[in-house]
Amino acid sequence: MISTVITAFVSFASTNIDDIFILMLFFSQINNDMKIRHIVIGQYLGIGALITISIIGALGVSIFPHEYIGLLGFVPICLAIKAYLDHKKESKDNKNTYQQENQSCQNSKSKESTSSQWNNIISFVKSFINPSVLKVFSITFANGGDNIGIYIPLFASMNLFDILITVIVFVLLILLLCFIGLKLSKNPFIRKNIEKYKHIFVPIIFIGIGIFILIESNTITFICKKVF
Repeated sequence: MISTVITAFVSFASTNIDDIFILMLFFSQINNDMKIRHIVIGQYLGIGALITISIIGALGVSIFPHEYIGLLGFVPICLAIKAYLDHKKESKDNKNTYQQENQSCQNSKSKESTSSQWNNIISFVKSFINPSVLKVFSITFANGGDNIGIYIPLFASMNLFDILITVIVFVLLILLLCFIGLKLSKNPFIRKNIEKYKHIFVPIIFIGIGIFILIESNTITFICKKVF
C-alpha cells in the first residue's frame, strides 16, 4: 500500500506540476463571475475526466485516438484569443458599460421582488455549471491530455484496490494543488505583477499550452495527413 501511495504521488506530481501556474492565473482573476469554488470544481472535473478515461483505457477500451485528444489544444488557443479581445473591449467600453449598468439597476428595481425566486434558482444552477467552471475544466482537461498516456499503463499494472488507493491520493493532491495555486496567487509580488500583466500573460500562456498540446499529440501531422 505504501508503494502504491508513493507511485501515485510521483505520477501525479510529474504530470500536473505545471497546473500550479495555470491555477495561479485563474485565482488571480477571481471576481463576481469566477469564484474559488468554480476553479476547484473545474480542476476536479478536468483531472477526474482524465482519470476516468485512463481507467477505462487500462481495462482495454480505447475511447479516443491520441491524435483526436490533441485537438483539444485548440481550446486554450480560442480562450486566449477571447481573453485578449475581452480585454480590448473592456478597456474601450469601460465608461459606457458603467453607465449602462447604473441605468439597468434603476430599471430593474421594480422587478426584483417578482423574480427573486428565479434568480436564486438560476444562481444555484450556475454554481455547478458556471461558464467559469467549464473554462477551468477545458483548460485542465486539454493540458492533461498527454497524462492519459502515463495513467493508462499505470492503472493497467494495478489491481482494483491499488487503483482505488491511487484515485484517493489523486483527489487529495488536487486539493493540495489548488491550495498552493491560491496561496501563490495571493503573494503580494506575484499578485501585483499578475494583475498588471495578466492581459499579456493569459493569452501567451494559453496559446503556448495549445501549441504544445498540438505538437506533443502529433495532431498537426495528423491534420496535415487528413487534409493533404
